[in-house]
Amino acid sequence: MTDSPTRVGFFGAEPAGAARWQTSALLWLVLVLSLASLHPVFVGVGWWVAGAVVAAVVLGASLAVRALGGASWVGVVGGAVLGALVTTAFASGGTALLGVVPTGATFARIPELSAQANAAIVEGSAPVAVNDGLLVTVALSVLVVAVVTDLLSSVGQLPVVTGVFPALVLAVPTFVPGVVTSWPWVVATVLAYLVLLMVSTGRRPSRAGLVGAAASVAVAGLLTAVVPLTGVAPLTGSGTGTGLATGVNPIIDLGDDLRRGAPVTVLSYRTDDRQGTYLKLVDLVDFSGRTWSPADVPLDPLNTLNTLPDAPGIDPGTARRDVTTDVTIGALRSPYLPVPVPPTTIEGLDDQWRFVDESGVTVRSDSEGTQGLEYEVTSRPVDPSPEQVVASLDDTGPDMAPYLSVDEVPQTVTDLAAEVTAGSANPFDAAVELQDFFRDGDFTYSEDTPVQRGYDGSGLDAIETFLQVRSGYCVHFASAMAVMARTLGIPSRVAVGFLPGDLQGVGDDAAFRVSSDDLHTWPELYFAGLGWVPFEPTVGLGAPQQYLQQTGVEPSDVPADDASTAPDASTAPSASTAPTSAAPSASATPTSAASGPGSGVGPVPSIALSVLAALVLAALVVPSGLRAGRRRRRLSASPPDLALHAWHEVVDTARDLGVPVTAAMTPPAVVDLLAQRLGAGGAVTGTATAPSSGRSTRAEEARVASVALLDALQAERFGAEPAARQVQADARRVIDGLRASSSPGQRLTATVAPRSLVGGTEAASGSTA
Repeated sequence: MTDSPTRVGFFGAEPAGAARWQTSALLWLVLVLSLASLHPVFVGVGWWVAGAVVAAVVLGASLAVRALGGASWVGVVGGAVLGALVTTAFASGGTALLGVVPTGATFARIPELSAQANAAIVEGSAPVAVNDGLLVTVALSVLVVAVVTDLLSSVGQLPVVTGVFPALVLAVPTFVPGVVTSWPWVVATVLAYLVLLMVSTGRRPSRAGLVGAAASVAVAGLLTAVVPLTGVAPLTGSGTGTGLATGVNPIIDLGDDLRRGAPVTVLSYRTDDRQGTYLKLVDLVDFSGRTWSPADVPLDPLNTLNTLPDAPGIDPGTARRDVTTDVTIGALRSPYLPVPVPPTTIEGLDDQWRFVDESGVTVRSDSEGTQGLEYEVTSRPVDPSPEQVVASLDDTGPDMAPYLSVDEVPQTVTDLAAEVTAGSANPFDAAVELQDFFRDGDFTYSEDTPVQRGYDGSGLDAIETFLQVRSGYCVHFASAMAVMARTLGIPSRVAVGFLPGDLQGVGDDAAFRVSSDDLHTWPELYFAGLGWVPFEPTVGLGAPQQYLQQTGVEPSDVPADDASTAPDASTAPSASTAPTSAAPSASATPTSAASGPGSGVGPVPSIALSVLAALVLAALVVPSGLRAGRRRRRLSASPPDLALHAWHEVVDTARDLGVPVTAAMTPPAVVDLLAQRLGAGGAVTGTATAPSSGRSTRAEEARVASVALLDALQAERFGAEPAARQVQADARRVIDGLRASSSPGQRLTATVAPRSLVGGTEAASGSTA
């Protein structure tokens, strides 16, 4: 027969030659273009390269198998296997055999990778730095999409359905706060998909098709036109939105932000505090052992900025300073407001901002970011005299369990904390000893050593290694001191914010400039009477408060009758400043265990369960959809192979229903076998007999139609007589009869798990099809 653009085989009409290569290449192009639309979500291009490589391996391997004459389903399996090996290379971390074959150690990395991806997704902000967990998540997702895409296109011959996946990818940026859709990539993806449809169907673009393409591009442009084109660099995310972005948990990417290269100015402020002031973004309370995170406290609509609660735990008699600060935000995008602490009034903001809770007096918005804001903050930090510090030593504070929770601390860390503070007269002196241990010891500040030595982070493992290596940056100093304080029974938390910055200008023009290099963390320890006291353990940065000095006073030696320094019960704080407000309720602030690995189902496990459910659903729905699509194409085919297409569909349906058709059987033998299933009994080859009175009308019609189809097939293949459209109607009658003569279980199996999709037997047709 003459070569044609399609090859007719067991799996129906399949593109041949150049058409196959073009279709696979366009499938890959559509996937990688849609993937590129995610560049505002992730930092760098490594994630995109990984996805492009995985997709190329899956589609390329499948194409090679089919080009060598292999069945389409074999190509899909081969592509899936090779794609999985490449994905293993990204996930193994050096544990895979030959770099691509997973081992037990590779599978043991899965919880760690899941935790990394979970932290980046939940606690980071776009653009997210791509850690190993996120890289593997992207590669694995592309692997699944590429395999399903190849299955739909090569086996199911349904390239139009493959557009669902790039459409979902293009929609992702619309669900990420602070990310805008990059419509050039949307338009490019739409155009590539339209070309894919034209190539895969073999149809030239019509006038209507061109109009539809133009309309598709116009709609894509309108949907994303809110994003101005301001020099966005492809795949890098540069050109717009440069600056510093902090998410729900700024500590996650703090190291990367400090190592970002050229610093950018994130804000400036004027203040009557001549030394400048620390600006806090958020308090990190919960410690899971892997990282610190903010307390899971929903914003209360009643917590407006009209009246801020006083800082908790501060006695009315404790000396405090009044500081006024005017802040102008530049390139900082954050849901948290940088404020001097503790703030008492904030003016210049709209009603979308709320204070988080009384324990932190931090400010957050669930609907706005900080970029471009200007506001004035009045704050009242404590400035106690030595006598007031001593007077606070015997104060009894509230239940501080959420700020003491820490599990599985390495014994070396606990022992070191006890050793450093062995000579301390009281908890306050112990805290000062801890601060001095870091600042006056042999510690060095380095942003690179933790990365080079593999302990960058704030978890217990990183803290233990940091205390041995004694080199790190603010995250390590703050985390280590906070954990060591908790082992001593001192409530602690980690604050994230900014150092005071650099004073620039003189006179009325003097203002502090704060850059991305000033992003900082420091520990805060709670002492009844003084409230949350900020410490500065990071060597070489900032300056500790002047009142952080050793007292040398045992708590039992504190005078109890000095009303001026130690308020008694009659002078207890009012409700607005009562120490009890320092401890959030159990319902509002969970302990660190709530954030631990074994608590509930986190976002990544939830995503995994959703993917698993989707795969199960696909396993039930996709095969029947593929089979239905193939039947529809075969029974609506055009000449010259009408009878051959119809015959293949009848044979496949018989196999799906459990009729034992084999490759060695001739078409007449197949018709005899079908007659047995239809209840005809005996051989009927050659001529059509009249219906028997004891059989159903549908079975008799199917038997007669099978003989007519056989006659048409033999005439088409051996006599060069084109078959009429009637053969398609005959095939439908045979199919209806076979289904009617099958049991419900056979029909269910044929629908949910059709055998013909995974291995077929073609009855001889008298021609090589």
